[in-house]
Amino acid sequence: MGIISSVQNATVKDLVKLRENSRYRRSENKFTVEGAREISRAIASRFQCDSFFYCTSILSEEAKILLGQHSSVPKVEVSEAVFQKIVLREGTDGIFALFRSKSHCLDTFVPGKHSIILVFDQIEKPGNFGALLRTADGVGVDAIFVLDKNADIYNPNAIRSSVGAVFSRPIFTCEHMEFATFCKDRNFKIVTASPFAKNNYFEEDLQGPLALVLGSEAKGLSQFWDTWESVPVKIPMNGLADSLNVSVAGAVILYEALRQRQMGRI
Repeated sequence: MGIISSVQNATVKDLVKLRENSRYRRSENKFTVEGAREISRAIASRFQCDSFFYCTSILSEEAKILLGQHSSVPKVEVSEAVFQKIVLREGTDGIFALFRSKSHCLDTFVPGKHSIILVFDQIEKPGNFGALLRTADGVGVDAIFVLDKNADIYNPNAIRSSVGAVFSRPIFTCEHMEFATFCKDRNFKIVTASPFAKNNYFEEDLQGPLALVLGSEAKGLSQFWDTWESVPVKIPMNGLADSLNVSVAGAVILYEALRQRQMGRI
């Protein structure tokens, strides 16, 4: 195939649609990734790469090495105008890739006695989702649960914010009752982050099998947790603000759970 130089090319239009349209990503079971680092992490996590798109004039050394390492993956050269059309951000090494989505079955997840699950309940902002996935990777969380079967897991902004960490942990999508039953059957302690909780997060034993549930900043936790057994915890706030950004709050509690596992509960 020769170089693609027209932004009206059918392939280019399809790539833009995949980047912009979450429903189209889900229906096609495909998503796009920008940048050598993020692409490398997706491949390292065994996501199937269907093709590379690259622009020679702006290709970084890291991207050149990446292309050379994967000779079996189809490669398509594009003009700089086309490349700028298909990418979301600048400085992405001159490389762009098309991947197949990956789904995980709950039956494949075998938790350990100190497993940590991070749970997203109505979190809408891809940037927060990605930032939390990066934290989850740093802590060593065993799995991610998203309580929405239509969740936009492979949103480009989520991939960008996670710096590719979205690929490092299995992500399960399910409904609230399915998740709660899963935890009950495996003796997971469900801890919910809530500014209305009585106990601070550091006063709670977070050492055993733990599922940390985070809600959206706008709506908070869903009403499901009003009736299902869970342990609400709060982060103390001593100023004008009554809560933290959800990605910051999640990081605070996750690292406390890690601290307790490493040091023993104090």
